[in-house]
Amino acid sequence: MVALGDVVAATVDGILTGSIYAMVGVGLALIWGVMEIINFAHGDYMMLGALVAYFLYLLGVNPLVGAVAAFVVVYFLGVATQRAIINRILDAPLLTQIAVTFALLLIIRYGVEAALGPYTRRIQTWYANVFYHVGPVTLPLAKLIAFAVSLLTALGLYVFLFKTNTGIALRATSQNRDVAQLMGINVKKMYDIAFGLGVAIAGAAGAILALFYPIFPEMGAFFALIAFIVVVLGGFGSVFGAYLGGIIIGLIESLSALFVTPALKDVVAFTIFLLIILFKPTGLFGKG
Repeated sequence: MVALGDVVAATVDGILTGSIYAMVGVGLALIWGVMEIINFAHGDYMMLGALVAYFLYLLGVNPLVGAVAAFVVVYFLGVATQRAIINRILDAPLLTQIAVTFALLLIIRYGVEAALGPYTRRIQTWYANVFYHVGPVTLPLAKLIAFAVSLLTALGLYVFLFKTNTGIALRATSQNRDVAQLMGINVKKMYDIAFGLGVAIAGAAGAILALFYPIFPEMGAFFALIAFIVVVLGGFGSVFGAYLGGIIIGLIESLSALFVTPALKDVVAFTIFLLIILFKPTGLFGKG
C-alpha cells in the first residue's frame, strides 16, 4: 500500500521537476511553432547555458544572475546558428533538417567535451542544502527557486507573445509565413528571434537546473528526449500546451516511481509518448 503522504510528496516533487521540463519544452515548441524545424541540438544549448552559469559562478557571480547571463549568451548563439545554418535548411526535406540539427548536436556536445573534458561540474550554493518540511512533503529550496523561475519565464513569454508588437508578429509568422510577409513582417528577423529565444529559454533552464543537478557535456541528451515528449503531449506548436505537458510528465515520472522500480519511471514517460503518437498525435492542444 502506498501512503497518502507519499502520494502528496510525489505530486509536489513532480510539479517542481516538471517545471524544468516545461521550460526546456517551451523553447522547443516555440522553434517548431514558428519555423517547423525539429531541433535535435536543443538539449545541448541547455548544457551551454549551464556552463555559462558555472563559469560565472567560479568568478563569484550569483547563479541566478548567471541564469540571466546564460539566457543572453545562448540567445545570441542561437541567432548566430539560425543565420549561419538553420536559415539554409528551412525549405529542405525533413530528413535533411534532422541530419543537420543532429550534426549540430554532435558538434556542440563533443566540441565541449574535447575543449573542457568529460568532467562533471557542480554549482555549490548555500540554498542547495536548505529544505522545508511541510507535513509529509520535503521542499528543496533550490527546486522552489527553479519552479519560481519557470513560472516567471512562462509569464514573461506570454506577455511577449500577446502584448508586444514583436510577439504578435512572431505569432502571425507561425500561422502563415506568406501572409505575414505580405503584411510587412520581416520573416527572417522573426526566425532569428524564434530560434534565439527558443534555445535561450533552454539555456536559462540549464542554468537553473545546475542549482541541483550536475553539469557535464552529455547532460542535454535526456532533457532533449523529455522535451520532445513534452512538445508531443502539449501539441506541436502549442507553447503553453508544452508547458502544461512538462508538468504532466514530471507528475507521471514522480508518481509512477511509487508503483514501479524508480529506475523504470522514465520508461513510463516514454510509454506515454508512444501512446500519444498512436492515439492522439496532435497532442492535448495541437491542431489537426
